[in-house]
Amino acid sequence: MRFMDLVCIVTGGGSGIGRAACQQFAAEGGKVLVVGQGPEHGGQTVESITSTGGQAAFAKRDVADSAEVQAAVQAAVGRWGRIDVLVNNAATMTFLPVVDLPERDWDRVLAVNLKGTFLFCKYATLIADGGRLSIL
Repeated sequence: MRFMDLVCIVTGGGSGIGRAACQQFAAEGGKVLVVGQGPEHGGQTVESITSTGGQAAFAKRDVADSAEVQAAVQAAVGRWGRIDVLVNNAATMTFLPVVDLPERDWDRVLAVNLKGTFLFCKYATLIADGGRLSIL
């Protein structure tokens, strides 16, 4: 069990690749904090883990908000004492042609995809003291 007792944070863990990562970490013994904007999807991920005896919790957070990112990191540390693995999976995109794309939509893409990754790396390292933290 490669992740036995390791504390894992996965952003965008409510669906798709993020959900699969959460489930795999838990299946291999990890304790998983599922971070997302929607409790309905994040809750489903947590339920799929806990129903098979794994450890998981959900944190409803906006990855582009500094205070919310710090709160998510603190939640993992408060619950399990540390952070060992961080997966920055949260992302958003648009399919509009650039000429039709509202600037606010472009700003949101950058905020989630870039700023969110920056904030989680920053605060996970600061709060977890960077010890054995693996950032993916």
